[in-house]
Amino acid sequence: MTLEIAVLPNTGCLLESAISCYTEAFSLPPYSDPNRGREVLTRLQTTHRQIAGFRAFIAVKSTARETAVGLCYGYKSQSGQWWHETVRKQLDQSLLPTWFDTAYELVEIAVLPSEQGQGIGTQLISTLLAKRPEPGCLLSTRIDSRAYQLYERLGFSVLGEIKFTDLSAPYYVMGKVF
Repeated sequence: MTLEIAVLPNTGCLLESAISCYTEAFSLPPYSDPNRGREVLTRLQTTHRQIAGFRAFIAVKSTARETAVGLCYGYKSQSGQWWHETVRKQLDQSLLPTWFDTAYELVEIAVLPSEQGQGIGTQLISTLLAKRPEPGCLLSTRIDSRAYQLYERLGFSVLGEIKFTDLSAPYYVMGKVF
């Protein structure tokens, strides 16, 4: 089997396979959210693809039929976007000019649980961030997930902790300078 990083298609079997991969990854603890994949698909089809700097990739394993084992996407951070505004209000104000005025956002990443730990997330993120004109990248990740360890290995550092709602788990906001 070979692994290929490819552009996420707008429709078709590979898109559905990528969303299934995302759903499986986020159905497990600490997320335990089996509906998140469909929510991501809706955002992809309605708003996210139209945001400046949008790029999306999938990791595909070729077997008898091609199957997505991971996906990621991002876009330019912009005022008025929900994540941007929510994080901006809670982050140390001294960080805002450096990060929020010019950053790229790693919006979503997921790798099938059975494929994690094999470098797929690293390949997806590296492809997503290759040759970006922005000076850095921002993301958020739950504090109780293992994902932040991947981001630290890739050069991201914790900029602060936030909560998206009063009831939500705490998240790290992480940034990386290119």
